[in-house]
Amino acid sequence: MRLPWTRAPRAALASISTVLVAALAGLVLSFVVTAAATHTVSSGSAAVAYQTGRGCPGIVTPTVDGERLRPDQVEQALRIGTEAAARNGFEQMVGGRYTSVRRVDFNGRTPWLRIGHREGAADHVKVLQGGERTGLWLPRSVAEAGGVRLGDRGLGGLLPPVTTIFEDIAAPTGNWWCSEERYVVANPLADESTTAALGFLPDRAEFDKLVAALPTDLRARMSYTLTMRFPQQLPATLTEAHELADRSAALLGQIDSELNAAGLGTAFTRTDLLRRGIELSEQARTSVLLAVLPLTAVTVLVGLVAVGAVAVQWCQRRRAEVRLLWVRGVSPAGLGGKAVLELIVPFVLGGAAGLGLGRLALPLFAPSTALDPGTFGLTAVIVAAVLGLAVLVLGGTTAVHVRRAFQAKPRGAGRRVLRWVPWELGTSALAVWSWTRLVNGALTVQRGEVLPRIDPIALAFPLLVVLTAAGLISRVLGVSLGASHRLDAWSWPAVQLAVRRLAISRTTATGVLTVAALAVGTVAVGYGVTSAQQNALDDKSGMVVGANTAVQLPLEVAEGKVAVPAELGSTTTLVGDAPGLVNGSQVRVLVVDRASFERIAWQASSIDLTDELAKLGPADSSGAAPALSVGRTPQGRLEPVGGVKIHTVGSLPQFPGFGVDRGYVIAREALPNAYDAAAWRLWSTDEDINRVTAQLTAGGVRYFNPQSRTKVIDALPFYVVSWTFSFITALGAVLAVLAASSLLLSVEVRRRQNVLFSVLATRMGMRRRTLVSSHLVELGVIAALATAVGTAVGVLGAALSAARLDPAPRLAPFPSVPDPLPFVLLTTLTAAAIVVVAGAIAVRAVRTARAGELLRG
Repeated sequence: MRLPWTRAPRAALASISTVLVAALAGLVLSFVVTAAATHTVSSGSAAVAYQTGRGCPGIVTPTVDGERLRPDQVEQALRIGTEAAARNGFEQMVGGRYTSVRRVDFNGRTPWLRIGHREGAADHVKVLQGGERTGLWLPRSVAEAGGVRLGDRGLGGLLPPVTTIFEDIAAPTGNWWCSEERYVVANPLADESTTAALGFLPDRAEFDKLVAALPTDLRARMSYTLTMRFPQQLPATLTEAHELADRSAALLGQIDSELNAAGLGTAFTRTDLLRRGIELSEQARTSVLLAVLPLTAVTVLVGLVAVGAVAVQWCQRRRAEVRLLWVRGVSPAGLGGKAVLELIVPFVLGGAAGLGLGRLALPLFAPSTALDPGTFGLTAVIVAAVLGLAVLVLGGTTAVHVRRAFQAKPRGAGRRVLRWVPWELGTSALAVWSWTRLVNGALTVQRGEVLPRIDPIALAFPLLVVLTAAGLISRVLGVSLGASHRLDAWSWPAVQLAVRRLAISRTTATGVLTVAALAVGTVAVGYGVTSAQQNALDDKSGMVVGANTAVQLPLEVAEGKVAVPAELGSTTTLVGDAPGLVNGSQVRVLVVDRASFERIAWQASSIDLTDELAKLGPADSSGAAPALSVGRTPQGRLEPVGGVKIHTVGSLPQFPGFGVDRGYVIAREALPNAYDAAAWRLWSTDEDINRVTAQLTAGGVRYFNPQSRTKVIDALPFYVVSWTFSFITALGAVLAVLAASSLLLSVEVRRRQNVLFSVLATRMGMRRRTLVSSHLVELGVIAALATAVGTAVGVLGAALSAARLDPAPRLAPFPSVPDPLPFVLLTTLTAAAIVVVAGAIAVRAVRTARAGELLRG
């Protein structure tokens, strides 16, 4: 006989719902695989971007520094560096030449000064006076100390005339000067003869001329420092980073060889920091991969089960045709081939759509959009392999189902019993095992690594809890619908009709509920842990610095001899820090200004400073200051610092500015003398440390040791955990789309049955309002149960997991899930919108149907 195989693809259109389900299954499988592959690769790229962007860009590429050099040695080294850079693909080499620190005479005054030249320096300073691109450019501090005006010449006229006065280069110096910071920024804590502000000559020819014109005795005493930098665009991916690292190694090797040949090898130091950044980035990618891979494998297995369900649905839709072909001698394998031929086109199209969607949606869930070359091609190959496996599952399931339906013996009692064994017992047992792994330490650091690896079994705990809860609520709904024929609620006809329709399609309802609850719970877990990691990073870094930014100020500021600029008054507070001893243990005494401290200091959600600061005040009649103890410190009357007596009036587990330290907090008015504190720091709410330091510099206030909350601790371990759970959020979003689609498809699949049911009921007098209400109740029950159970279990699982996924447990506070109310509201509104859309589709089908055609059909 001639089999209708050639018309199979067109025959599939007879059942649009099956085609849509097949396309959706292919899309989900393809999207999950694509998301997993690209997410892992992008994690490595994001780690590279973080490592290269966290510090100074000028030292990402190789650096070469030489000291105590003669002018001829400087020129020889510059030539070697320039030629080596050109041979290794570096577009330019920026050299900086600096004299040793000397006193320079200006009109009888002799400020300390370092003179230098760096190509392009004039474009990276703030000009205050002048601006001519010739002559000597002096920093403001030197000009004020020497009483220098434009046109003056130092060293008895030996130096070129001063043509420009610019604002001192101060730390943090910005990207262009950061690699030269120790040569161009005066260190107020160092000896004057070793550090000074930089004055420079923009014109290299003038600098060379000045060096040649120096007297012989001065030239003999003068030594030069040379810096060679090789600016390069920062790598965006691990592949680019490896390529740059290889070129950097070759560059340093050639420079080292030629410098040694010239007898200058011992005068230069060479650094290549990119290798370490690459190692950490690869560790980050490996950690994410190890955590993501099991989740992806489980999701793919679930997707293959869904493909099997598509095969079963096809068999049910084609039951008459399949029976006819079976009777005519077509084998189960042949019928499986027919199912494949019918569904392979929508399946492949769905897979292609999932591949494209995974690439386009990368910015929504991945930490970076930069991918290594060939990533998408490799991903396409993996997707094709998974889709090929799914096609085999489709054909194999169809063949097995046909054989069981028409040939296999009836099921035995043992197999019937297995149907009633709840699979939730297995997932709950796995959840308990996963919990023990989570409690015993989900984050581990391997030998030679600094980044944590996430135990994938421990990671699965919140997801297993969500899966168990979704299974239980679905089983409860199934049992309830099975007994719903006893329900007598005709006084609420909308409820009665909704329950009866749900009972008729009990399997579909429980299936949609399981997927929906799992989707909501998974998104809640991913969102909760990711937010907890970000909040923990912010709080920990904020508690270490004390505020968004901080700088150390000289004692004169605390004594009132030097005023902080007025524009900083409303956004800063002055905090003293005195190290001390109590019972032989080191402690710190923090001195705070109660009037401004609470407004400026970092506010962690776990502490309330208002009531505690109110307990502080001036010293009592015995000279003891009220103090708050921070951490595990002795209580009572103590003298941790010489001349500073305290008596504790309260205790806190943590306090801004302490980090891992412990100690005491007293009010500013309780400190006898400002010099009793070893250091005074200005805390600021401004997140831009450059803006704070610029205002201090403009106000003539010296400062040092600037700190920013964004860079005080290494954030990469936190990002590794966040990137892992952002993938979980993406999986939850996929499940949410699948659940919404399943709900809409279930309305379409049961369309004829429900429409006939509702039309007849309408003809018997059911009002339109009751019709609409019954459909909203029917769909709303599933949505409400999924939202309530998924949100509750997801938030609980995230809260239990987040506290134990702490990359920096020594720093307080611990990660905690944020307020779930916004997430609950968003989920509820989304679920309500889906219910309204599905209900509108169902009601419209009823209103536009013709009863006669339904009865004849």
